[in-house]
Amino acid sequence: MDQQGHGGYDDPSTAQPMRPIRQPLQYHLSAPPLPHTSNLHPQHMAQHAYFMSPSLREDLFRRNEAINVSASSVTDLGGTQTRPPQPEEAHVYKDLVALEPDSSGPLPYGSRGNPVTIGGVPTQLLPRHLLPIGANGLISSMGALSQLPISSSGGPLAPSSALGGYPTEVHRATCTLDGKTYVLRRIVGFNLGREKERALEGVERWRRLRCPGVVNVREAFTSWRWGEASIVFVYDFHPLSTTLFAEHLLPRPPRVDPRTGRMQTVDMHVPERKMWSYLCQLASALRQIHKLGLAARCLELGKVLLTGKNRVQINCCSVLDVLTYDPQNPPSAESMANHQAEDLYKLGVLLLCLSSLSSTAGNNIAQSLDNLGRHYSKELKDVVTWLLQSAQEVDRDYGTAKDADELLRLLGPHLADELEASENYSDLLEDSLSRELENARLVRLLCKMGFINERPEYDHDPNWSSTGERYLISLFRDYLFHSVEEGGSGKPVLDLSHLLSNLNRLDAGSEDRIMLTSRDEQSCLVVSYKEIKAAIDSAFSDLSRHG
Repeated sequence: MDQQGHGGYDDPSTAQPMRPIRQPLQYHLSAPPLPHTSNLHPQHMAQHAYFMSPSLREDLFRRNEAINVSASSVTDLGGTQTRPPQPEEAHVYKDLVALEPDSSGPLPYGSRGNPVTIGGVPTQLLPRHLLPIGANGLISSMGALSQLPISSSGGPLAPSSALGGYPTEVHRATCTLDGKTYVLRRIVGFNLGREKERALEGVERWRRLRCPGVVNVREAFTSWRWGEASIVFVYDFHPLSTTLFAEHLLPRPPRVDPRTGRMQTVDMHVPERKMWSYLCQLASALRQIHKLGLAARCLELGKVLLTGKNRVQINCCSVLDVLTYDPQNPPSAESMANHQAEDLYKLGVLLLCLSSLSSTAGNNIAQSLDNLGRHYSKELKDVVTWLLQSAQEVDRDYGTAKDADELLRLLGPHLADELEASENYSDLLEDSLSRELENARLVRLLCKMGFINERPEYDHDPNWSSTGERYLISLFRDYLFHSVEEGGSGKPVLDLSHLLSNLNRLDAGSEDRIMLTSRDEQSCLVVSYKEIKAAIDSAFSDLSRHG
């Protein structure tokens, strides 16, 4: 047996001189702050070192708020409710809330009370002076919507919220089986007859797909709870998500330049790095979809969601499979191959729309490609051209097949960039999580102290009196929270680093000593953090036994 490192004795003749072992500070159980925060004020440094970034915290709070926000009443100028009442429950889902945003004025709803959307975006998000709203606050003409000049390039935008020719409604709901929140996409007026019940088998195939680039499909069911025939598709809920159409094509109001204080227009140009990121994510999603013998069939600006920081996911999958199901002509391998080829073509059109900032860029492919070549690299233009070519043209020009696997091979270097960016962001999130992990440890310690201090039922117990062992716990509490600045100013000490560093020393049981002074300054104790921790553990154990 090897004696070194396996529990045996070292040979004295070969032993190396003993080196002093540098032990870490006993109270330093938390990770130290990173170098780029070392020049901050101590109080700010403690906040950076022990708490997640304010932007990440705000984003998470806003998402949680979006999950729990309640429905609001929608009325027109005359005080009449324009949004049709929602059923209290549908299938196993309750607390239905329409996901269309509210506005300060009368909301543009159709004559049937259904929200009108353009490119998958509710008209509440559009400038009101562009909407043909009648005196009663309702959309007066559906035909006028196709002429709204809201495209950055001046092109008209046709209403495309319908799926398979049917209008849709989107609701947030809570499942009564697991208590989780889901999205219900209702296809209005669609009656799934008995001859088409096999169409729901396609939904079961989509349920088996688990892909980070696709919004998960949970189930589909028919319902008459809205007073008419409907089919409802259930998806995972991504709070605060938006479509690529709303993110990049809707005009934004001017913003104040922080340097000059003047109003400045917002640059809507999509950076090339972001274009490659979208392309890599959507190509990876299509590969997973096609591998299962499925096709997305909904790769449009209004159907691709931006669910997080530069994170895109394909939405509305499985809907067209059900709506276009023909029992006399069931799906075949040939028809599925055509749908998969159409997915790649639509991906190319989507990139053209983003590069031109127009939802109609696909109407003139040659002009849109020329515009893309002027603003982006030749490599990106070549990939988009490859997507827009037919399989025969790709085989003739490149000698390869046209499928998602070949597309990923073309994107090889950019996939590496995307992986690197994803890992960097993962490291950032893990760092934020580690900070909150340390905070949980300190919160438990504060809870123990809160249970022990100021218990009126033990006022006459000598173990809890001013002469007992627990006295130093109350003195340490005053040292943490009731300290004042020296010099007679009497200003309270609100330094967060003072609180966090002392709590870490206490939790680690450091041998460092501090002087605790009574409130009347007539007595003081010099104790170590280890002794205070032992007193807290003992007192909490006594409380646990009495409880």
